[in-house]
Amino acid sequence: MKQRILFLISDTGGGHRASAQAIAEAINFLHPDRYEMIIEDLWKNHTPHPFRGMPNTYRWMTGPGLPLWKLLWSTLAQPTLHQHILDDIEALVRNDITAYFRAVQPDMVVSVHPLLNRIGLDCLRTVHLAIPFVTVVTDLVTFHPTWIEPRVTRCIVPTEPARQQAIALGMAPEKLAVYGQPVSLKFAQPVADKSTLRKALGLNPDRPTILLTGGGEGGGQMRTIAQAIATQANQTQLMIVTGRNQSLRKELEALRWEIPTQIYGFVDNMPELMHAADMLVTKAGPGTISEALIAGLPMILADFIPGQETGNVHFVEGNGVGRYTNRPEEIAQLVLAWIQPGNPILQTMATNAARLARPRASLLIGEDLCYLLEHGSARTADMSPADTSHRAHANRQAVGNLPQTVKRSQ
Repeated sequence: MKQRILFLISDTGGGHRASAQAIAEAINFLHPDRYEMIIEDLWKNHTPHPFRGMPNTYRWMTGPGLPLWKLLWSTLAQPTLHQHILDDIEALVRNDITAYFRAVQPDMVVSVHPLLNRIGLDCLRTVHLAIPFVTVVTDLVTFHPTWIEPRVTRCIVPTEPARQQAIALGMAPEKLAVYGQPVSLKFAQPVADKSTLRKALGLNPDRPTILLTGGGEGGGQMRTIAQAIATQANQTQLMIVTGRNQSLRKELEALRWEIPTQIYGFVDNMPELMHAADMLVTKAGPGTISEALIAGLPMILADFIPGQETGNVHFVEGNGVGRYTNRPEEIAQLVLAWIQPGNPILQTMATNAARLARPRASLLIGEDLCYLLEHGSARTADMSPADTSHRAHANRQAVGNLPQTVKRSQ
């Protein structure tokens, strides 16, 4: 009987599900068909009203409702307050969540959402399942304190600044591992050169190419930014990805563009689009930034969610892989300046991006989880520092033997 790995997510944006899918994909690549993996939106499917409606409010909260978002972020960031609030929420959702855990009987739980760590671990212990509980932090640099639950078996973070923040919030250093942001293995596969990719996408192979995205929800000033680029940098061409924002896609498709422009909805060929582009204009989502680093793609950050994405802006600018401005006219001016013949900035940024890229992050995370499940104290939620260090070393050795270029399992 296959061991069962349960990923706890909430579809607040697309990043949590995408991270869980990337880890599951990596585990299946490393150990084909050995594990049964379940990715479950616990809030939407296994809590009572009004909690099950929470994921549907995310787009509004991080858009028109941003002042309320900031208030909730700062309120829940106070340790005493967030403990009391989570206790109150847990009392209301415990029955539904524990019933689900009893039905699924997982062998490991992996949380990729901050509000599922403390509540998830408490509910797991209520049903007396003494199994590993792992947190994979999916915010790149700065994250909300609710991510950190010191009782978890393992806590995996994407960057060294995130590790330092986790320690400051009470996580034992020996429980931590820094592997990078989990992204799909397709970003580690080789792709054709820019000219070939552009031809395949119906673009001019010789025109500077700008990729414009607004995250999975297609948010931000995408129309205004695209029109500014089309007007001020009319020697370029545009690829615009609107994600799940169908109304924006229809709106853009109805416009008459001054430069060659391709408009997409939700796509599954982002590696090809990124490698076909000369630069990326996007919001400061951790997944998109990590994917762009792997593609060696310089970026302009046009928006960020205060709190968890604030540090991403400093990370991008401080490491010389991009710039931040939320003014469409300034974005267009940057694009125009960067594409000028003889300007070395794009190449410099691409080199810096390659230095930061972690294309094997999902593999490292997947191997860590499997090693913990197979060889560690697989039926306890506690690990000794020595045991944790040994496992981390073994994981690095095991994954280090894999080929640098990953082929997806069929």
